[in-house]
Amino acid sequence: MKRINLRFGLPVLTRARDERCLFCLLLLTLVGRGARAQDTNVPALGSQVSPRVLKARLHAQECPTDINHRDPCASIKIKNVLFTIAWDKDTKAITYLFTDDRTFVTNSELSVGGECRLLDEGGTPEDVAQYMGWLVTPKWSDTEDAVSGKTIWYAALRRGAKTGYGTIVGFVQSRYLKLGQ
Repeated sequence: MKRINLRFGLPVLTRARDERCLFCLLLLTLVGRGARAQDTNVPALGSQVSPRVLKARLHAQECPTDINHRDPCASIKIKNVLFTIAWDKDTKAITYLFTDDRTFVTNSELSVGGECRLLDEGGTPEDVAQYMGWLVTPKWSDTEDAVSGKTIWYAALRRGAKTGYGTIVGFVQSRYLKLGQ
């Protein structure tokens, strides 16, 4: 028959069992903290892909990352935002990051579905780069401190219904993105 500790409502354990339980609880706490720490930030472009992202890859999944170029990739949630992360198959360096998650909002409140003006004040079209079927310009880029720190995200735009405007369809970083050329 087990004795019950009335103060806490827990079974009274022998000293050896008690020590093992405390050790297991401590170990679970430390492991849990380590797992959460991995999930808190989006990896940087050029950094090594993490084992967690590698495990999230479905079979031989590859994503288009440039014209006629595909890299291994995976989709993974970080702080409740879904990101697609691609990497070089040989070096395992991250080459591409993308999100079209509507919960991702930049520091200046850019978000998927928002509109951006593609003309300057005089009505002249802004310099934009074509990338993966999107329009990208440094004018519509920003950071998002809570998920990715000071990393710059470029709004991926499609021409909008209104002349001179683009609609944000996502945010991208890529080593293949060439701005100002």
